Amino acid sequence: MPISARESLNKLEKEVSSCKKCLDLVEAGYQPVPGKGASNANIMLVSESPLMGKSWDKNIPLENKQNELMIKVFEKTGLSLTRDTYITSLTKCSPGKMLEKSGDSSTKKIKPQKNHVDNCILYLTREISIITPHIIVSMGLNVSNIILEKFFSVEKKYRSIEKIHMKIFENPSFKLVPFFDPFDVILKNTPDEETFLKDFESLSKFLKIV
Repeated sequence: MPISARESLNKLEKEVSSCKKCLDLVEAGYQPVPGKGASNANIMLVSESPLMGKSWDKNIPLENKQNELMIKVFEKTGLSLTRDTYITSLTKCSPGKMLEKSGDSSTKKIKPQKNHVDNCILYLTREISIITPHIIVSMGLNVSNIILEKFFSVEKKYRSIEKIHMKIFENPSFKLVPFFDPFDVILKNTPDEETFLKDFESLSKFLKIV
């Protein structure tokens, strides 16, 4: 008897939680964070590194603000992790923590290395295969470019998220809709929180007609 989507996700979650593919991250003490949400979700949110749930690094500043922002998204739109939405990340334990620039009070987010993405992309592929979402929201320019390359065979690298923001890309399996990176909302207020939330409200309305 074939196993259910939920059982498949539970199995994948255990694999992710025990993953040791990136030895540099293992040695640094990072812990993988599996995706979470509805096994039959119509919408999948993909960030660059984990946004919600347990931390893969207890020293990550601003984590509460990330959680708070995504909680506002769900409250404002009516999207539900138990009913219609699944949230995951391109890299499950990539060092996406915020660091202060030396001699500067501003902050930056460290991008995952190529080998981290290459080691994790199969997990995302399996999540998509199990859940079969109608819409995938790629949050941020880097995530959008990588998904377009891996799943749409788009070799062009876009240089600005504004160029593809809320543009709909389609393949036989799902629609991709690039959104702004929530880290930019938190760190640079670009876009501001109100705009970010309105984008998700528009997405929620669109989801009802597909």
